[in-house]
Amino acid sequence: MLDSSTNQEGSTMGEPQQVSALPPPPMQYIKEYTDDNVRKGLAPKPPPPIRDNYMMFGNQFQCDDLIVRPLESQGIERLHPMQFDHKRELKKLNMSILVNFLDLLDILIKSPGSIRREEKLEDLKLLFVHMHHLINEYRPHQARETLRVMMEVQKRQRLETAERFQKHLDRVVEMIQGCLASLPDDLPQPEGSGGGRPPARGAPRADLMDLEEAGAGGSCVGGQQDRTTVTPKRDKLWDKDMAMCSIIDEMT
Repeated sequence: MLDSSTNQEGSTMGEPQQVSALPPPPMQYIKEYTDDNVRKGLAPKPPPPIRDNYMMFGNQFQCDDLIVRPLESQGIERLHPMQFDHKRELKKLNMSILVNFLDLLDILIKSPGSIRREEKLEDLKLLFVHMHHLINEYRPHQARETLRVMMEVQKRQRLETAERFQKHLDRVVEMIQGCLASLPDDLPQPEGSGGGRPPARGAPRADLMDLEEAGAGGSCVGGQQDRTTVTPKRDKLWDKDMAMCSIIDEMT
């Protein structure tokens, strides 16, 4: 019994504890924004928007500053000209960083306490700042390209959706045409179609078609003759229509 309990305690203690990668939420703010405080209007108001300057990561920024501030405004010496090729300058900076790093290793081997070590570290720092600055100047271009790619993806998805809808529509039309074609030509007339029972669904549409043909004849007499002399093709369509309507009436 002692061994089993010891093993259970050891397995419990050996289990990894889940730790969140994010810091815990600020409880001093969460307690102020409870549902009761929000309902009663006691929750603190949001801070007013910043209009002049602000501090971020230990540096002071102005609200009207550019997204990528120039190096001169940050008190950093510019190593490249005003008009330059970003790709070429980044390659030059990369090569300069490698050369200066090798020089730093040589200094550390020969004279670790030399003042040149601090100078070489400052040179490396300046080169890295310039490389970071040139990469940041690509951020607006990156944002535009990201939006362009997102819009292209949305366009492609909508075109694919419209194409799928069109395929389904064509399939439905084909199924309906197949159902109509599978109906036999010699269908029996439904009971009560010629008596006092009102016509089934679809009959008024045929009457309207006959009336339109009668009106196109130019006179009432001609219309009566057209209605009495219906073509055999119209009779077949009428039989199919009546059969379909009777089937739908029985189903509903």
